Amino acid sequence: MRLETVHCLFTLFSGEEDSHAFAPLISSAVQEVTQQLRSDADSSDVRLCYLAAAIANVRYAQITSSKNYPLATFAGNVARASDGEQRFSFAERLVKDYQWLCGDLLKNRDFAFLSVGGGSCE
Repeated sequence: MRLETVHCLFTLFSGEEDSHAFAPLISSAVQEVTQQLRSDADSSDVRLCYLAAAIANVRYAQITSSKNYPLATFAGNVARASDGEQRFSFAERLVKDYQWLCGDLLKNRDFAFLSVGGGSCE
């Protein structure tokens, strides 16, 4: 995964001009994606950069949604045009879409242990 590509995509998703101010957030997302990779997956696949940037964007939306305070205008206080809850919801959907897109590269987390029978034969 190219870190600079992830930074560029994070800038695109978040709207932040300086992605390097959020380098720890982006590095954490890259590490998260790296840990989810299958052993036979190509780690240079560009789809992984999109997924890492989307995960970093979700974390960014979580942080900034708490700053959704009203904007003062001449007519009184009105909500900001970009509602934090909407941005967070969109960011979550973006991650799910990229997880689906990268499905062949990531470990399958949909595994469940099932038990059959009561353990005794009568």
